[in-house]
Amino acid sequence: MRWDVIVVGAGPGGSSAAYHLAKAGLKVLLLEKHKLPRPKLCAGCLSGRIESLLPEGWNKLVLNTISGGTLGYRGEEYTVFSDGPVAYIVDRSEFDSFLACSSEQAGATLVQGVEVLGVHQEGKDLVVKTTKGDFMADFVVGADGFYSKVARSLGFRKEKFFRSVEFFTEGDLKNRVIIDIGIVQRGYAWVFPKGDAVSVGVASTGRENLLKVVESYSKLRGYKFNLVKGWHIPYTESPKDVFFGRGKVLLVGDAANLVDPLLGEGIYYAVLSGRLASHAIVSNPSDPIKAYISLLKDTVKDLMYAGFIAKLGYRYQGVAFKLAKQGSLERYLDFLKGKHSYKGMFWKGLLPFIKGFF
Repeated sequence: MRWDVIVVGAGPGGSSAAYHLAKAGLKVLLLEKHKLPRPKLCAGCLSGRIESLLPEGWNKLVLNTISGGTLGYRGEEYTVFSDGPVAYIVDRSEFDSFLACSSEQAGATLVQGVEVLGVHQEGKDLVVKTTKGDFMADFVVGADGFYSKVARSLGFRKEKFFRSVEFFTEGDLKNRVIIDIGIVQRGYAWVFPKGDAVSVGVASTGRENLLKVVESYSKLRGYKFNLVKGWHIPYTESPKDVFFGRGKVLLVGDAANLVDPLLGEGIYYAVLSGRLASHAIVSNPSDPIKAYISLLKDTVKDLMYAGFIAKLGYRYQGVAFKLAKQGSLERYLDFLKGKHSYKGMFWKGLLPFIKGFF
């Protein structure tokens, strides 16, 4: 059977694209390598600004509603609470299954247990080669994550990424998250609530032994060390880091490197880019990449400012902590709610950052 669009990967980005494409009346095939629900390494934190992008009913999956955050630096802490939710904690296996089911309800066809091997052009057709045969379509959306076979088919390779390790253990944070800087050189450690337990982890772009780091961090924070798992998170610091795609093949989420370089937030950008990729295909089928780049322009520019903040903040962590106590942590919580941009935060914090050295 021939399809209008084949979406590769039923994570947040792929299911978002499939949902909106199907609602627009296109014949959509959503291919997923695993059987859903499937385990997914992720702290499962959704920033509050994602609310307007999700199908109705998503809030039933929320394990914890986050209204505050603690920033730690070398034994000192600063805690702030907002006047409303700034983020939500979900179980990624349940969340991803919900989004995939929502795309099916919108009219997409979901096929599970199919591994995509690559994509190539045959005449006017795009051919998606899989372990269960070839599928043809007019458009392809690559949403197959860090190790994207679709991106590799286009010649793209990941160059910038966080290495992350995480474990789950007993604990009760309820409605706040903990971020610690000064634990690694270019990254951070975290404790997030996860229902009645907690997720403890470390993410870094450096070369530290993260297994040793997370073990010592768990002792520092007083949590029982447990089985550790690790994964990679790509990120974007400038427009040249983003893989938009080529021709009528569009990339979204981690496959496109659309991840926040400050704390590695990817779910929001995956859902957003999936939605925008669908709009690009529907609005400009003759040149969807052009439309997609235009739709993502402001988002990518804002990630560039996030990159500036990350470079300065991780290089001068003591100054960053000092600024957090002077209002930047409150502004970041407002950012998570969609009240600020990284651009605004950068320019508002630049002068205080310079003064922080004196």
